[in-house]
Amino acid sequence: MRRHLWSVVLFCLMSHVFAQQPKEVTLRLRYAPGQMLVYDIGLDGKVTVISEIGVATDLQFQGKLKQEQQVEEVADDGTATLLVTVNGRVQVSMGGNPAPGAPASQQSNEMTIPQTKWRLKIAPNGRIVEMKPVPTEKEGEGKEKGATPPFLQDPFQALTLGAGAMSLLPAILPDKPVKVGDTWDLSANAPLPVSGGRIPVALKGSGKLLALQQEDNRPVAITEMRLEVPELGDAIVKAMPLKEMGIDMQAKGGTKTVGKHWLDLSQGLLTRSEVTTETQMSTLIRMPENAGGGVMSLQSRTTLKTTMRLVEVKTASRQ
Repeated sequence: MRRHLWSVVLFCLMSHVFAQQPKEVTLRLRYAPGQMLVYDIGLDGKVTVISEIGVATDLQFQGKLKQEQQVEEVADDGTATLLVTVNGRVQVSMGGNPAPGAPASQQSNEMTIPQTKWRLKIAPNGRIVEMKPVPTEKEGEGKEKGATPPFLQDPFQALTLGAGAMSLLPAILPDKPVKVGDTWDLSANAPLPVSGGRIPVALKGSGKLLALQQEDNRPVAITEMRLEVPELGDAIVKAMPLKEMGIDMQAKGGTKTVGKHWLDLSQGLLTRSEVTTETQMSTLIRMPENAGGGVMSLQSRTTLKTTMRLVEVKTASRQ
C-alpha cells in the first residue's frame, strides 16, 4: 500500500513538472509605423595600445548615450525601416607606461559624441538587411551620398569601431520556434558601409534561449548571443580612404562579443541588453614621404561593456 501511495505521489509530481515545462516560442521583432523607441546606453571601456618600442598607452572611457529609433515603415513581411539617431557624452582618461625618461601623465576630459544617424532595414529575426549613414543637418543635406563617415577617416578610431558597432547591433533571433536551452546558428555576412557601397564582414557565432519569465506582468525571453568577426581588421582597412591619404596600413585581428538580451514577447521589442566585447589588432602603418615616411607597428586591445535599456515607447498618436 505504501509503495502504491509513493508511486501515485511520484506520478503527480512528474506530471506537474512536465506541465510546467515551457512550450516552444517564436521570437520575433515587431515594429509599428510611426513608433519611436528611446534607449539609454551605458559604455565602460578600455583601449591599450603598445608600440614597437614597448611604450603602452591606456585609454579608458565611460559614457552615456541616447539612441532613438524612428520606425519609418514596415513591409508586409515585417521588415522595418528605422532611422537610428545616437548622441551623448563620454569621459575619457589617458595614461599608461611612458617611454624611459619620459614623465608619467594622466589626462582626463569629457567629449561630446557628434550626432550620428543611420537608416537600417531590420528583418523580424533581427538581421540587418541594409545599413546606410544619413547626413545630419550640420553636415549638410548636399553631402555626397556614400561618403565615408567621419569616424572612419581616423585609423585609430576605426580600429575600435568593431567593439562599439557590435555592441549596438540588435539580437539575431532563430528562424524556427525554440524552447529553453535550444541554440541556433548566427553565421552570416554583415554589411559594413563604406564610400560607394558596402563590404561584407563574416560573422561566426551562435544564439541560445536562456529563459522564459515574467517581468512587469509581461512574458520575456532572455537570449544569449555569441559572435566573432575574425577578420575585422581587413574590413576596416578597406573601409577607410587610406590610399587617398597616401597611407599604407595593414590590420590583422578581430572582435569577440557575448551579449544577453531581453525580448518582450507581447510587444516584440528588445527592452534590455548587456554586451561585452573584446577586440585585438596588430597594425602596421607606412606613412607617405610628404609626412616624413617611416613605419610604425602597434598592438591594440579594446574591451567594452555596453548596457542598453528601453526607457520610452512613443506612438504616432502621441508625437
